Amino acid sequence: MEPAFNVGDVIIAGPPGSGGIKPGVIVTYAMGKTLITHRVLSVDGNTLITKGDANETPDPNPVLLSQVKSRYLFRIPYVGYAAGFVRTRLGWLLLIILPSIVLVGFIVKDIIKEAFKNENHVKNVMKTDNH
Repeated sequence: MEPAFNVGDVIIAGPPGSGGIKPGVIVTYAMGKTLITHRVLSVDGNTLITKGDANETPDPNPVLLSQVKSRYLFRIPYVGYAAGFVRTRLGWLLLIILPSIVLVGFIVKDIIKEAFKNENHVKNVMKTDNH
């Protein structure tokens, strides 16, 4: 769908009825088990003619309104690259595992700090009771 969106863009879509489906609108529809995102060229009753922006000709099969799953609202550039990176072993390590370990470390540090604070408090109370 270039130039409307680029590789790495995340597409935010809403319900198909939001704003209506008319020529020029970008929709995602199901063709079998495959989801396809193309621009609507024309609407004839319950049938749409669609075409990818990078394609020369319209799609060979008309799309029924019942096949439309969502309507394009806006895009967020480059976020898809981060999502793809998280799916790699290095990305999983750097973006999920490492921050989790750091978080657990901070929690353990706070627990130990509280334990020593309570231990010192008990010692101080015992000293004042002995005098």
